[in-house]
Amino acid sequence: MSSFEQVATLADFGTGDRIAVVFDDRAVVVFRIGTDLYAVEDVCSHDGQPLTDGPLSNGSVECPRHGARFDLKTGHPLCMPAVEPINVYRVKLEGDNVLLGVSMSDSMLPLPVATDSCPVPPLPEVAATPAVTDPAKPVDEGQLLDALRQVIDPELMINIVDLGLVYAVALEDATVKVEMTLTSPACPAGPQIVGQSKQALERIAGVKAAEIKLVLSPPWTPERMTDEARDQLGIF
Repeated sequence: MSSFEQVATLADFGTGDRIAVVFDDRAVVVFRIGTDLYAVEDVCSHDGQPLTDGPLSNGSVECPRHGARFDLKTGHPLCMPAVEPINVYRVKLEGDNVLLGVSMSDSMLPLPVATDSCPVPPLPEVAATPAVTDPAKPVDEGQLLDALRQVIDPELMINIVDLGLVYAVALEDATVKVEMTLTSPACPAGPQIVGQSKQALERIAGVKAAEIKLVLSPPWTPERMTDEARDQLGIF
């Protein structure tokens, strides 16, 4: 193909800030920020989610599913859970015509590893556990596990208790101490899972703080899942 190809016109944006096009047989989103145009492949490198509806902020686009952000100029991931870049394309205007070209210079740049975490997405609002007024009836393990069932692994879409990620949970002097693992040591959703676990536990009346400790031994295996989780994943 030629170095540049027309894919749209400025009129196609209407009053919006983005348009979806096809370029080089790939789905691409062209974003308009002020007078500047940016084009990226319409796919999150973390889980394949389209970026078309992702919010824009400070020259980056956010995946609407898990919150990973990507620099619109370079495609570099700016925070977890994404660790791989997305494809970016050259954009130029000829009159009102929008043209795209494959970017070669950006692909030659060193790619930083995304080590910072995006803000942990908040858990859905739920009614707080009633305050514990009877010292003979302290918060029990069942309540703690029920709270952790609110936390969903964003890749498998199953709660972390049924997945078998929670190894131990105990309440000591109003502080919950949890030992848990991840489905793999390099799981990119780790910061989100840990952050939401802390949120869920600290919502319980009678709990002042939650301490989450990640352990890798014993390693997680599918055998740790409940039968319900196996059914959801089609494992028999």
